[in-house]
Amino acid sequence: MTVQRQKQFKLIAFLLQYPDDALMRSLPEISEAIAAIDDPRARGILQRFSAWLQNTPLIELQEQFTASFDMAPDTCLNLTYHLLGDDAERGRALSALQQVYDRAGYGAAVPELPDYLPMVLEFLAIHPDAANADRLWSCLGAVHTIAQRLRTSGNVYAPLMDHLDRMSLQATDHRPPGAFSQDDASP
Repeated sequence: MTVQRQKQFKLIAFLLQYPDDALMRSLPEISEAIAAIDDPRARGILQRFSAWLQNTPLIELQEQFTASFDMAPDTCLNLTYHLLGDDAERGRALSALQQVYDRAGYGAAVPELPDYLPMVLEFLAIHPDAANADRLWSCLGAVHTIAQRLRTSGNVYAPLMDHLDRMSLQATDHRPPGAFSQDDASP
């Protein structure tokens, strides 16, 4: 993965966080990092989204995030939910993902499941070639489904997720959505 793609993964991980005071305080730094993105199309998408964050009252951002991801299972940010549903296979997949993090010495800063999209992106930005990271890359197949659903509803997060979908396809071996198999779910 290129350094530019790693930077974009990290930026998108920040932009997909639940909007709180800490995120709002970090927006000037995020904007500076976005300005350093080489690809003008990517830079524009990220700048427009960052500008929306900066120009929208925090309570509205929180309501939009909650409506987009927390109250809508079809677009939740837990990737294995989209790939495997909510059954025993998903539990095994989550365990396997946690083992990837543990082996790399990665301690997540947020108390989320190991398939949480911002966490996956941050890890891949820092450790793109970690042992067994292919399981995390496979999870990104769910981004396509989330992006389609957000686009269909005209959601403000749709352009960001569409961009991430294009990037993840370029960064992987072009697995189709849902490529996280039962074999991948085994620890």
